[in-house]
Amino acid sequence: MAKTGSNLIRELKTKMKITPSHRLATMILLTFLLLPFSVNEAKASSTDYGREFGLLVHQVNENLAVPKAKGQQVLESYFYGSPLKASAYEAKQFMSQRDFLLGFEKLRLEAAGEKTILGDGLLYPLTWLNVRRNNWLPDTRLTYKTMREFLYRYSVSQKHGGIPYFEGLVLDKDEINTGNYTSINQVRDINGNLSRRMSELRRLVRPTKDQKLLLASLVDYAASFEQLGDELRALYHPLNILPDLPDDIRQKITEYDLNNVLDQISYNYSRNNANRIHNLITGAMQLNGRVFQPDEVIDMEQELGRDGWGIYKYGWVILGGLESWQFGGGLCGSATITFTPSWRAGLEIVKRFPHSVYYRSLYPEESLGLDATVYRGGKNLIIKNTTGSPLLYYVKNDPEKKEITMYLIGNSPYRNIDIEGPIQTAWGTYKWIRRMEGFDGTVVEDELVTRYGLMH
Repeated sequence: MAKTGSNLIRELKTKMKITPSHRLATMILLTFLLLPFSVNEAKASSTDYGREFGLLVHQVNENLAVPKAKGQQVLESYFYGSPLKASAYEAKQFMSQRDFLLGFEKLRLEAAGEKTILGDGLLYPLTWLNVRRNNWLPDTRLTYKTMREFLYRYSVSQKHGGIPYFEGLVLDKDEINTGNYTSINQVRDINGNLSRRMSELRRLVRPTKDQKLLLASLVDYAASFEQLGDELRALYHPLNILPDLPDDIRQKITEYDLNNVLDQISYNYSRNNANRIHNLITGAMQLNGRVFQPDEVIDMEQELGRDGWGIYKYGWVILGGLESWQFGGGLCGSATITFTPSWRAGLEIVKRFPHSVYYRSLYPEESLGLDATVYRGGKNLIIKNTTGSPLLYYVKNDPEKKEITMYLIGNSPYRNIDIEGPIQTAWGTYKWIRRMEGFDGTVVEDELVTRYGLMH
């Protein structure tokens, strides 16, 4: 059950070991520190830097643990010469979030030459409030990465005169670069947050010294992010990096505010026969200019048949592991160049079938293990737009080069996507690994395994 400020005061008073001479001073201190948090959490302002939930959730994950020796090692690396040493017995113990924050606070006070009369039962919640108020803790789960990020945020905050560390608001200016930020939309959101925060500070009648310093820093950061936005547009915006865009595609990119080429793939079809080439190009062009809204699915069979199936010709297909002259031969090429960049862009794959026989000569090399097949009334490819914004497929055919290119244009919800593969795990079996890092630092990893019966 969540504790209100008054309940916490009563609990902490029972746990404290206070001499009579300290009682009055300590109660005044408690009242001063905890009064802002005695209000109901529903009434708290968003400008309280997390104070509205600081007292309410500080115990949720305090027992998620890492080895104590490792945790102490991380603290020692920051507070040089600290007395923390894990004994042989402690080396087998674990350090909770509570242990880590208490260890940090005691070392911090010691380094500053300060002392505290508070026991751990009172020091921990106050430390937690300080940590959350200043946004030093990036996650509630205790990991080595969290510990290192915690100490980094603390050091940046101290460098700025103790100003709270905000992701995207208070940073080392060196962090504001195209290496750390690749999304124009993310930078625009940050600038919106900066503007709101600066407006709040400018409305203050009697700002403190720290608040004045914070405002000056935010004004400086806003200018840096504006410049970064211009750099990102030059580097990544589809209107700048894709030459000779048709007018209708340019209009949709602008209308739907699409700021990134999420992925692309080119397919040289010179080794295909005339009918397969016709079907491949005709099928792929069915997706050209198509915009899919968030959570909408791309059903390949529906897309291919939007203008009727009479637009396709007979061609060679693989049916039951054998080559067969069938209607629509070559449409698998359309499916492959749709699936490959969609998977690499982080989209959700609802349904997909690889080829039973893979011809290296017919498909792009980067699609080995990332191919897809469609067969009317049978195998289908279904993809879900999980980017959180509209998604545009742009298809460009170059008859002179005998090459067709599929572009995915939209706004990625990920800071970075790492693709590893193809990794051959057995004969005819290939694995691809996809690691997707969100803007909040969370990483989602999955893999795709493809097995072929034959390969040529």
